[in-house]
Amino acid sequence: MKKYQVLLSLLTTGLVLIYSCQYEEIVQPDVPHLDTSLTIHFTDTIVPIFDQAGCLNCHGGNISPDLRPSQAYDAIVPQLVDLNDPDASKIYWVPAPASDHAQKYSASQAALVRAWIVQGAKDN
Repeated sequence: MKKYQVLLSLLTTGLVLIYSCQYEEIVQPDVPHLDTSLTIHFTDTIVPIFDQAGCLNCHGGNISPDLRPSQAYDAIVPQLVDLNDPDASKIYWVPAPASDHAQKYSASQAALVRAWIVQGAKDN
């Protein structure tokens, strides 16, 4: 009888250890290759990202920056854009996929925002 209790105890301890372990798999975002010869338009490409990514839930006029279509460019450029270091641009890294911001860009959206900055962050 004691043998079964020890075996049951070991089995229970083993199961607890196995199921209590948590593994977090770090998945690198699949950033699409962008054709840099194509112009990325702020109005047609970047502004819709703010709505699609859920940014307007907070930044729809109540919280700075105001990312509504009529206000977005003036709220972003030059305050949140670093043309010398696009990766340091707040409009790129704050909602980037790996950040802890409430709403995040998808990897492809982040790539578009970064490419737009690389192309000079034009109001086009």
